Amino acid sequence: MRVKYLKAVLRQDVSYFDLHVTSKSEVLTCVSSDSLVIQEVLSEKVPNFLMNFFRFVGSYIAAFVLLWKLAIVAFPFVVLLVIPGLIYGKTMMGLARRIREESNKAGTIAEQAIFSIRTVYSFVGESKTINAFSEALQGSVKLGLRQGLAKGLAIGSNGVVFAIWSFMVYYGSRLVMYHGAKGGTVFAVGSVICIGGSALGASLSELKYITEACVAGERIMEMIKRVPNIDSENMAGVILEKVSGEVEFDHVKFIYPSRPDNVILNDFCLRIPAGKTLALVGGSGSGKSTVISLLQRFYDPIEGEIRLDGVAYHRLQLKWLRSQMGLVSQEPTLFATSIKKNILFGREDANEEEIVEAAKAANAHDFISQLPQGYNTQVGEKGVQISGGQKQKIAIARAIIKKPQILLLDEATSALDSESERKVQEALDKIVLDRTTIIIAHRLSTIRDAHVIIVLENGKIMEMGSHDELIQNNNGYYTSLVHFQQVEKSKNDAFFHPLISNGDMQNTSSHMARHSVSTNSMAQFSFVDGDNTEKVRDDDQKLPSPSFWRLLSSNLREWKQTCFGCLSALLFGAIEPLYAFAMGSMVSIFFLSNHDEIKRKIILYSLFFVGLAVLSLVLNIIQHYSFAYMGEYLTKRLKEKMLSKILNFEIAWFDRDENSTGVVCSRLIKEANIVRSLVGDRMAQLVQTISSVVIACTMGLIIAWRYAIVIIVVQPIIIACFYTRCVLLKGMSEKAIKAQDKSSKIAIEAISNFRTITSFSSQDHVIKMLKKAQEGPSHESIQQSWFVGIGLGCARSLKTLTQALEFWYGGKLVFHGYITSKALFEICLIFANIGRVIADASSLANDIAKGVTVSGLVFSILDRNTKIEPHETNAYKPQKLTGDIELQDVYFAYPSRPNVMIFQDFSMKIEAGKSTALVGQSGSGKSTIIGLIERFYDPLEGIVTMDGIDIRSYHLRSLRNYIALVSQEPTLFNGTIRENIAYGAFDKTNEAEIIEAARIANAHDFIASMKDGYDTWCGDRGLQLSGGQKQRIAIARAVLKNPNVLLLDEATSAIDSQAENVVQNALERVMVGRTSVVVAHRLNTIKNCNQIVVLDKGRVVEEGNHTSLLAKGPNGVYYSLASLQRSLVTTSVINTE
Repeated sequence: MRVKYLKAVLRQDVSYFDLHVTSKSEVLTCVSSDSLVIQEVLSEKVPNFLMNFFRFVGSYIAAFVLLWKLAIVAFPFVVLLVIPGLIYGKTMMGLARRIREESNKAGTIAEQAIFSIRTVYSFVGESKTINAFSEALQGSVKLGLRQGLAKGLAIGSNGVVFAIWSFMVYYGSRLVMYHGAKGGTVFAVGSVICIGGSALGASLSELKYITEACVAGERIMEMIKRVPNIDSENMAGVILEKVSGEVEFDHVKFIYPSRPDNVILNDFCLRIPAGKTLALVGGSGSGKSTVISLLQRFYDPIEGEIRLDGVAYHRLQLKWLRSQMGLVSQEPTLFATSIKKNILFGREDANEEEIVEAAKAANAHDFISQLPQGYNTQVGEKGVQISGGQKQKIAIARAIIKKPQILLLDEATSALDSESERKVQEALDKIVLDRTTIIIAHRLSTIRDAHVIIVLENGKIMEMGSHDELIQNNNGYYTSLVHFQQVEKSKNDAFFHPLISNGDMQNTSSHMARHSVSTNSMAQFSFVDGDNTEKVRDDDQKLPSPSFWRLLSSNLREWKQTCFGCLSALLFGAIEPLYAFAMGSMVSIFFLSNHDEIKRKIILYSLFFVGLAVLSLVLNIIQHYSFAYMGEYLTKRLKEKMLSKILNFEIAWFDRDENSTGVVCSRLIKEANIVRSLVGDRMAQLVQTISSVVIACTMGLIIAWRYAIVIIVVQPIIIACFYTRCVLLKGMSEKAIKAQDKSSKIAIEAISNFRTITSFSSQDHVIKMLKKAQEGPSHESIQQSWFVGIGLGCARSLKTLTQALEFWYGGKLVFHGYITSKALFEICLIFANIGRVIADASSLANDIAKGVTVSGLVFSILDRNTKIEPHETNAYKPQKLTGDIELQDVYFAYPSRPNVMIFQDFSMKIEAGKSTALVGQSGSGKSTIIGLIERFYDPLEGIVTMDGIDIRSYHLRSLRNYIALVSQEPTLFNGTIRENIAYGAFDKTNEAEIIEAARIANAHDFIASMKDGYDTWCGDRGLQLSGGQKQRIAIARAVLKNPNVLLLDEATSAIDSQAENVVQNALERVMVGRTSVVVAHRLNTIKNCNQIVVLDKGRVVEEGNHTSLLAKGPNGVYYSLASLQRSLVTTSVINTE
């Protein structure tokens, strides 16, 4: 079912996820929690339901055979047992559906926070996340209390069986007195009817779980049956024998389904000739990425049509169509697997040689080869183990290996340094030959040679033509853009000229290559060996097994409800033995000769049974509401504590594969709910069972101790069988949970990277991964289920054999006069009912086993000590920060790759109030410095100081309040633009401050032009906005924080040239008086920095300002970078002379 469900999810079109805010959380819930509920019900609850139901049917058949008059009269009353169950089932389905909706809201908040953990930590958003999470949980708590009340009413209504027995006692006595019926027959018929009624009640008690499974199954089947408008599994359609690659947009009108009032393209006409390169130019939000999405048929136009080689898109087979295209997006998406497998997502059947060839073409082979595991290196979730440039190269290799007929490049080289960009651009230039290529770029150097350049603005084509043609229009948009970049180039020349000559530029590449070879590869150096390995290894901390009492102690706040619930359960547990005792005592009445005495005693017993019915209803309502209260608030508290604890963990914990977003969210959603069930329903059942057993044994010993001792002695044999079964079930439970974690991880990663999977038609590849993850645990579970079945069979058989022993021994005692026949009936019925109670409790063995296992996992999170404590009580809380930063003799390796040293004896000083730029090739350690300043990681040796104080001495969250980060891949949350900008504020902020921050980031104009303005919904991870728009909102968020230390990691890489200039000027104003650390590949964005540090393979090779570094001449590394970049800029500028 999980496989079918995930396959159905991956079948959906992109608009489904645009419109369903909680869709990703729903998917995780269905794959982890819902599928487990269905599995439990099918394996445990349904068999119990069927067993009890057919016991009811068999009992009634026996009753009809023995005394049909009594059976017929009693039947309408027995039917009353069904009514509460039916009402309860219907009520529960509605409540379960609403609870799931409320839980999904909380799940979405947690999933977004964990997925974007660096952003949350950087902006000290832990408290905001936990408060929002807690508020979202409150809705499900209220519904859970209503669910507990409904359950109490339904199960309490099953006490009608006592009232039925009251009627049967009365009517049976009349049959004995006036119709010649035998007292033994009346008792036997009454007994089997009540046994049948109890069996029916037991089967109806399983309806709670069955209805929950029905709700879960309904949701899963709804997705499985859903056929999207754009169906990737639809194999119908035309497959062209030969593709030339001509694409045509014919009067296309397009509106995003999530924003129906905002027209993106209107009457859009465009023809892309086969084998030609077309470039799309325009500001952020002009419709460039929309064209790419329509080309991949992520969406269909509202009006008009798109054609490939003259054939309308909707007539073509969708998977075949997408197989003809290769995409490299602005924000590259990698999967938490090896580099090799990431490249194979482009084409599964590629061999080793083709993988290496594609990597070489993407300029990725060299850095991959330097890694200890080479192509088998794990990249981590979202590729966090490698740099942005390295991710981009792997993404390019993935597109290249596909050998597409149509190549889509959406800012494909924006994350690369100049040297890598030149090499990759050369590779791309070769690849685009004879292929239809659509390029989106802000840097004109990458599109100058395009056959056709389209200038877009507000979804309309403003200009179209080649570079030479467009440049002729002096007043044109494209010309103004070229002139703008020419001005930027002239500004650069003011620094470059006359220090850099043309001859110097020609020697740049060879010098860069020589320098790269001459520098020792830090990747080959292993700092850790022997005893030092523990310094970087992040082994699981060994924690003591949690006790059940510790779990209960978490409920101390609800001590009143605990007392009421336990007292009610204790009293309800006494009802069963009292009921059995009354039945046994009553048998002797039917053998009395005095009718008046029979009538008198029958009235007393009838009233006693009615009293039990009323008491059962009252006690069940109190019990189940109280335990629901305990369970719901315990669950809420555990989820809050777990999320709060998780948001304390160091970043390295999240880097580990076993702590991916899917796995961690699965724990929050599933494990706390299982604990709730253990403390709520299971605890109530446990208290009832203990009460029943103690009272029954006490009554048995008082009535006839000889007989009772024999019965009590054989009970441990039955219990031992059930215990063995419980142990086996626990082992199965642990395997199921492990399999569940793997499934959750694959599912959440698949949904998070849905567009990439859809683009590369990798659905089948993901489904194979899911099947493989489930194969081993499923096979082991099936084998172990045989042993579980044998254990259950032995327990049932022994129970029957002990009953035979009881009757034999009881008969001997009656024969010898040690006990009366009345005492025999009383004790037999008391212990027969107790045996049933124990048997019913044993049916919960699977739930208890899962609960104990899961509680261990919950406490393993709560007890784990983070290696970087963000909230140290005695730590230094700065009142102000000047921002003087220094890295002293730092040794550093990422904990997930302890043998790959990033820094060795690394030192660097960043002056307070000054701007420092970090320059170097991808993987040189630039972003690592940002991570160390934010204290995402701690160095292995050496220290990082802030204002002369070791950064480890600071109260981390207080320190981060003075630091703002704008990363290369901006992360927005599923909320409004206003909420996302306000996320940067430490305290509450007003509208004026938000607008001012947006103006500084050059975001206000495009926000104001939207229908809902600042209330525009960003969508999941900002999918409703373009890359440039997201980046500007992220910058506004950082500006609003008003930090003392500003960290800019390629902050303007996703913005078009004109917007970049405005934003860059704004950032330079913001940087004044602040310590600023800027990571950039484009040197024009950092030339005004006070200090520039050139890094290579984790070492400082040069430092100084722009002028002093250029003065070093052709032998300088920075000089070489500047020369190379100048040559790239020059190719995009027309010589007007």
